[in-house]
Amino acid sequence: MTDKTLMMSNRGRLRLLATLALGAVSMPLLGGLAFGAEGLKVAMILPGPISDNDWNAGGYAGLQAAATNLGIDVAYSENVADADAERVLRDYASRGYGLIFAHSFSYGDATLAVAEDFPDVKFMAGTAQHMADNVGTYDNPDYQGAYLTGMLSAGASKSGVIGWVGGNPAPNMLANYHAWADGAKEVNPEAKVMISWLGSWFDPPKAKEAAIAQVEQGADVLSAQSVGVIDAAVDKKVLVIGAVSDQNHLGPDAVLTSVLWDLGPLVTDAAKSVIEDRWESKAWSYGIKEGSIKLADFHGLEGQVKPEVLAAVQAKFEAIKSGAFEVPHDTSMVE
Repeated sequence: MTDKTLMMSNRGRLRLLATLALGAVSMPLLGGLAFGAEGLKVAMILPGPISDNDWNAGGYAGLQAAATNLGIDVAYSENVADADAERVLRDYASRGYGLIFAHSFSYGDATLAVAEDFPDVKFMAGTAQHMADNVGTYDNPDYQGAYLTGMLSAGASKSGVIGWVGGNPAPNMLANYHAWADGAKEVNPEAKVMISWLGSWFDPPKAKEAAIAQVEQGADVLSAQSVGVIDAAVDKKVLVIGAVSDQNHLGPDAVLTSVLWDLGPLVTDAAKSVIEDRWESKAWSYGIKEGSIKLADFHGLEGQVKPEVLAAVQAKFEAIKSGAFEVPHDTSMVE
């Protein structure tokens, strides 16, 4: 687990040196006060490596965007195990970070515990189910994009069998799966949709193994909700849908497209609301309408999908954006 500061202004350094010169042993908590951008520090803890081109990389990119957009000091810790989450969150809170993102569903309890001891600090708990006065939550509404890629998957599949591999049955993952399956059924009501849970948020070998097992059972298009699935698609020469970032570079002949998640606007707006003393404990969700969820380029692979399906997907995207169609948000359990 690492703790890395991405940016600190010169004025911030001088302020810190002045504090140390006065013999202070701790920095004041800034949350709950109206202060300028240079007074706010934002931190994020992540369950895996930021190099995974997935959930963690998306969080890191959003944090960097907020730093650039607002000129604020930000820091992050990657590879934070659930057992360490409370300690790392508490450390950031005690060091004067006024807004802290806990970027994992599994950090929910730890976030609430720390938030109770630091009422002036604002916390954002990723996909959490419980909030407090100083704890909000945010989700990745990639299920909106998943509906579209479900349509594409069914349209590209020759076997009529498609496969989805995910880490744990958290609400956001369940919403993604159901939307993907619904989109597939719109194009091919007879499509067979397979699902595999890994029981881990980051286990590339296990993810690859699960995906290969699906291919061996007939799946010829996969949804890569875990790192390792694209490797399986490349090895088995089947198509795959990427997640969070454009993952075509991981398999130029395999990655049909990816559901992009730009967390920058959400992190920026949350930080700005703290700066302006108008932050609210609520569920934050930025999707297709807000421009945070999109589909990546096909990189020349659009010929794998029938033209009429491509046209239907584009029409559905526009309908979601305008509000004419609302993708069902189904978080019911799937075995």
